[in-house]
Amino acid sequence: MIKIVLLVISAEIVTALGHLLFKSATNSVGRHDLRRPGSVFKFVGEVLSKKAIWAGLAAMMAGLAIWVAALAQGDLSLVYSLGSLQYLIILFSAHFFLGEKIERMKVIGTFLVVAGIILIMLS
Repeated sequence: MIKIVLLVISAEIVTALGHLLFKSATNSVGRHDLRRPGSVFKFVGEVLSKKAIWAGLAAMMAGLAIWVAALAQGDLSLVYSLGSLQYLIILFSAHFFLGEKIERMKVIGTFLVVAGIILIMLS
């Protein structure tokens, strides 16, 4: 059980890193009116030119590999439930690394989701 938990936590941390890198890359691109097709292509081109996007993709692929290893070791219902830890990881890492504000309702909502999933996992 400990091995599965460690694998899932590792997968979620690496995947969260990928999300942070994606957000960092998109933050560095100027605003675009994404309702126009030409603007969408320009936006995508700018985003794909960022090294952080490619690093994020690599992190997401590594997270997927670890996730598959966790699935091979345990039941889907257990592994998937443990994956809810990503909500907490993203909430706090977005605050510390991207400067996003943590509002009380976000914290309460996130903890309620995680608590609910833990209850399901324990049943």
